[in-house]
Amino acid sequence: MFDAIVLADSAAARIKLLGLTIAERGRRVAGRMGARRVLVLGADGGTDALPSWAAELGTAELLVIRVTDQLVHLPLVRPLVASAGARRIAVGPDGGYAGALWAGPEQIAEVITAILANPTSGDVDVAASWSDAVKVEHGDIARHPVTTPAERKAATKMLLRILIKPAEDSPVSRYIYRPLSRPLTQLLLHTPITANQISYFVGVLGLFGCYLTTRASQASLIWGAALVFVSGVIDGCDGEVSRLRLTSSTFGAWLDTVIDELTTFTYLISIGYHTYVHHPEGWVGASIVVGGVCYVISIYSIYYFCIVVLKAGGSQYYQGDLEIIDAPEGPTLRPRHKAPSTLPPAVQKLGLIALYMIRRDFINLAALALTFFDLYVVIYGGIWVGAVVAALIVIPEHLKLRGQLRELARRGAAPRYVAA
Repeated sequence: MFDAIVLADSAAARIKLLGLTIAERGRRVAGRMGARRVLVLGADGGTDALPSWAAELGTAELLVIRVTDQLVHLPLVRPLVASAGARRIAVGPDGGYAGALWAGPEQIAEVITAILANPTSGDVDVAASWSDAVKVEHGDIARHPVTTPAERKAATKMLLRILIKPAEDSPVSRYIYRPLSRPLTQLLLHTPITANQISYFVGVLGLFGCYLTTRASQASLIWGAALVFVSGVIDGCDGEVSRLRLTSSTFGAWLDTVIDELTTFTYLISIGYHTYVHHPEGWVGASIVVGGVCYVISIYSIYYFCIVVLKAGGSQYYQGDLEIIDAPEGPTLRPRHKAPSTLPPAVQKLGLIALYMIRRDFINLAALALTFFDLYVVIYGGIWVGAVVAALIVIPEHLKLRGQLRELARRGAAPRYVAA
């Protein structure tokens, strides 16, 4: 349990970058790290409020973050909070004080006295006097000076780096979707629109695109695919806005992923119906049912893993090939260790390209391109085959997972998962 003081008594702390003042960002950083109470000196008032606020600390420890001259982000304080010791200071790669410190109950009076004496940088004096403090190096994208226009421009650029997700983004997302969504995100940050409201809008836009796709004309087919593609671009904005505003939530993450899956499923049914309108044979209608059932079963299996085992949302985190291991904490599940592939590099590269081609971002882009040639049969056939193949892969993995969970229950262990 800890409380936090954010030192923001300066003109720089009142500057807005990406929709938040430097002071408010400091407040949110402290809150996201778990602070019970956050006092922002300079925004919540002067030092007159500090003694009475400090008197209510009780047995809580204290986190101090200085934003009088720097923008801060979570990696500045995350290692500091996770560390141990009554005296801790965050340091940069050069070992110099980075503008955040941690004080145990016995050190709080010293810190409060220093801040009352110098509300702008009392933490600097404390850090200099703590020769025995635990020095904790901060992570990347942690802080940046903001006292000059050039520094503020560089700080904004640094913060935008959190929008890049190398481990999750495909080349299509990295080079097409993200460059389109990022400018829109930067505009949305200056509005009261929330990330969840963006998600709802994405759902409505995508479903309307699916409705247009069910109509017989090629123009409707094109407009439908265009709206689904645009909804995919805007879909990137909700996560980007929440990360930059520090408002991410479990509900928001699930809302985003549920809307994604709903739109993808509905587009499969819609393009299937469009095909049926032009080719009203019974086997076409039956294929729509088969494809829809396969998609629903796959999604059920994937999210069963996410909810029961991983306890986090997002189909991108799905792991199908698991094994039970005996960990120190008891039996647990982990991805099965796989030997390095012996296939030729060219074949491995083709396999990687194939994986990218079955992702939602590529499908939406390819579908839009194919509508201009009225190749609805190719669009439907590609999506349908993807749904069926996914089901053929995921269903056996799900049945195996069910057996592994029964084995864990037999051993008296709860479902647990560790990454490879």
